[in-house]
Amino acid sequence: MTGRASKAQTLIDVATDTFVHEIMPALPAEKRYTSAMTANALSIARRRLSCADPAESLLKAFGAENLSSLATRFRCGDEHNLSGKEAAAKLLTYLEAELAITNPRFLEQRKD
Repeated sequence: MTGRASKAQTLIDVATDTFVHEIMPALPAEKRYTSAMTANALSIARRRLSCADPAESLLKAFGAENLSSLATRFRCGDEHNLSGKEAAAKLLTYLEAELAITNPRFLEQRKD
């Protein structure tokens, strides 16, 4: 992690801690869902900063420029250099890496 990313992560940690422990408890009940979503978004941002972009290895494996173009290629049935099993393994690895960032609890439940 770069110094810049480390500083950003520290800021997010402080903001999350302040929000969860000082602001959320003072909010009315009708704001609990929105505040929980905000705290979750901050946690995702923190994890995103601390991890490599899962899409990079996926795009490299399929020789695609971005996820949108890769999705278009799959929808159109374009050929790629991987077997079906290799492609499925690469996609599963990408999905698990994304879930580790965006929804780690779901991923842990699936592995049990």
